[in-house]
Amino acid sequence: MRPRPGILRPGARRSPAAALFALLLVTWGCGKGRPVATSWPGAPIVLVSIDTLRSDHLPMYGYTDVETPVLSAFRKEALLFERAYSHVPLTLPSHGTIFTGTLPAVNGLRNNLGYRMDPKLPTAAELLKKAGYETGGAVSAIVLNASSGIGRGFDLWEDSIEPAAARQIATRAQRAGAETEALLGAWLEKLPGGKPFFAFLHLYEPHTPYQPPEPYASRYRGREYDGEIATADELVGRFFDRLKKKGVWDGALVIVLSDHGEGLGEHGEEEHGIFLYRETLQVPLMVKLPKGAGAGARVPTPVQLSDVFTTIVEAASLRDVVRPPGTASLLEIANGAKPSRTIYAETLYPRIDFGWSDLASLIDTSWHYIEAPKPELYDLAKDPAEMENLAGGKPPAFRALRIEMEKRRAAFSAPASIDPEEARKLLSLGYLSTGVTAGSGPLPDPKDELSLLRELHRATSLFLDRKFVEAIAGFKALHEKNPRMKDISVLYAQALKALDRNEEALEILRQGAAVSPDGVSHFALSIAEVCLKLGKLDEAEGAAAAAQKGGDPRANDVLARVYLAQKRWDDAERAAKESLAARPKARAPYLVLARVRLERNDLQAALEFVDRVRVPGEELPPEEVRNLHFVRGEILRRLGRLIEAEAELREEIRVSPGNPDAWAALAAVCAAEGRLADADSVRRAAASKFPSDRRFAR
Repeated sequence: MRPRPGILRPGARRSPAAALFALLLVTWGCGKGRPVATSWPGAPIVLVSIDTLRSDHLPMYGYTDVETPVLSAFRKEALLFERAYSHVPLTLPSHGTIFTGTLPAVNGLRNNLGYRMDPKLPTAAELLKKAGYETGGAVSAIVLNASSGIGRGFDLWEDSIEPAAARQIATRAQRAGAETEALLGAWLEKLPGGKPFFAFLHLYEPHTPYQPPEPYASRYRGREYDGEIATADELVGRFFDRLKKKGVWDGALVIVLSDHGEGLGEHGEEEHGIFLYRETLQVPLMVKLPKGAGAGARVPTPVQLSDVFTTIVEAASLRDVVRPPGTASLLEIANGAKPSRTIYAETLYPRIDFGWSDLASLIDTSWHYIEAPKPELYDLAKDPAEMENLAGGKPPAFRALRIEMEKRRAAFSAPASIDPEEARKLLSLGYLSTGVTAGSGPLPDPKDELSLLRELHRATSLFLDRKFVEAIAGFKALHEKNPRMKDISVLYAQALKALDRNEEALEILRQGAAVSPDGVSHFALSIAEVCLKLGKLDEAEGAAAAAQKGGDPRANDVLARVYLAQKRWDDAERAAKESLAARPKARAPYLVLARVRLERNDLQAALEFVDRVRVPGEELPPEEVRNLHFVRGEILRRLGRLIEAEAELREEIRVSPGNPDAWAALAAVCAAEGRLADADSVRRAAASKFPSDRRFAR
């Protein structure tokens, strides 16, 4: 693996130029020059968060393999903080800290799912709104859904990720940054002139999957993470151009940062969330002040993302706001203040999602201590890559930081009951889970589980990329090692189902339900869906009812389809309506309602329902729209709109050639149009595909 910029591998040597550069970094700070003002009342405030961006993958931090013309130009106007650290390598809790200035245990957001922000804790947006600011935010992933409380205080919190993307596990529950930028840009352009505002733009590039658009896909082939950084740079430029066009750029306070970094294989972690090493904690942080104040200065003092809240509210001169304990204004630090503190970080992700030990760490100017079953200590000056663990020698720094950790580390708090659908959305973004609950007693050190983590990552990535054959091989190996990994069993079954290996999928799910501590509840809906596909309607109904009893919001979707297959029209209609009441953005229930109306020969109502299934520009997952074109074609055929009916039926046959009803309906349309030869040709083709179907017998 190519060494990361700014990191010396063991045995490597710095060039004289690099040594001089390092010396300049240490000695050149804003505090050595003209002090900057720490209060800018009435200034527009803009916060840009580029998710999952390592600081050492940007040119202004010494990286040379990516071009970022926008951010590089911005850096010349801004203060650059050389050592900025996240408190948690996960999107939701990190943004909770940015918005409140408090650590996860205080604000309540300790993982991406299962936690809610403390409603009594004020956010920067709430305080600014109270002070007369317009507040608008737009985000690019469902992780920052407003239901967590993260959007409190924003007049606009645009988190409407396309519903289709969130309903299928093999589709990523995120949206392109270009869409997010356009949504926030539209809000910005409508703002009245002269009124202060707070704008928050969240981009999910370069979070996985690394799939940059052209021209960056070609330019950075083999380095797709960097390609996504280049993409984010362009998108940031678009938003900056809007600010300049509106005439607010010069007078604005603009902050660009990331919530956390990315492992990229270092220390065995491809992505983030498990470990607390520098590559996932150290983030870029640049602050542009109004009127060019402090432009181009570098600040070597370590800072933390919770300082952003204090910086914003104090720069806006908000009254009666208590500075959160342990935070400082970034502008005071730029002027030379050196707060005496260590920077705390934690991750509960390995415990909650894998049953391994949670981790915590402390960073000061020289050392990084990681509390784990096998503790770690790194000398950041001599070993910035964190390759030599010095904890075994128990140097004074180890003892001091360990004592401080006893005072700092927050107690574990379990997540609330997790919505299965929300868990699937999170998995679609690459946040893996074994579904194994942490037991009592000593828990495994995540470092000792690297081989399992790699296997999980590989199999899940193949699944999300729809490479089901390869994914099945990986899931099979994992399942054989530990059949109690609930989420792996569900993924394994879904991969089998995608290849129509439904009996095998059902067997895996039954095995999982048999060994799971919570019995069938975790597997109920998956069992119901496979049984429905196999025509085992009684078992499908029982499993869907169990899922409904367990509170799964999708259970009524499946029950409605079961009732439809059983020709229980009233029950199907009731279940579909209950599903829509619980999940207004769902689409499959409209198809059930259309089919019920079709059976009752209420053709106009049936057409209205079926046309509500599709949203322009939205690609729906196959399981959501199975038989969609057939149902619409059959409605149109009965309405006498034969040309439109034929088009729909041919599309159904193209996407679902195994649907004999579509072939029969197409033959009927051709015959109704008097095209008997075409009708006969359709029947012959169908007879070869469905030899036992009497409708096609000659």
